[in-house]
Amino acid sequence: MPKRAIVATLLTTVALALLLSFKTPYVAPSPVSNVGGNGGNAAGGTTAIRSTYSGQLTGNAVNTPYGTVQVQITVQNGLITDAAALQLPSGGGHTGQISSYAGPQLRSEVLAAQSAKIDTISGATYTSQGYIQSMQSALDQIPA
Repeated sequence: MPKRAIVATLLTTVALALLLSFKTPYVAPSPVSNVGGNGGNAAGGTTAIRSTYSGQLTGNAVNTPYGTVQVQITVQNGLITDAAALQLPSGGGHTGQISSYAGPQLRSEVLAAQSAKIDTISGATYTSQGYIQSMQSALDQIPA
């Protein structure tokens, strides 16, 4: 085997070993403050809740390629105590199945995050994006 081929094979092997052993650094998520205002995420920002607000707010109905999504939140002393999906895509077959597993997961995400800054559910991207947008529109209704 010629020297160039040996060197090329050796360098390729070393590069592949380095690539496979690379670990990305951990970046801690930024904390959400408990003061109203808009931040910046792909869904159009998040609004943390004023600590004294209590009430029920209904977000805008958001049209997705698979159907409409609308969320209603219940806030008690500045904490989101419930996030009910008033509308989720419900077409026959796969769309209904996606909504039935994504809805409860999205609700859990909102209750844990206490904001609209939540992760999308794998396999339910459109539903998740609609949920986040409706959620954000409900949070935007909180009086300053």
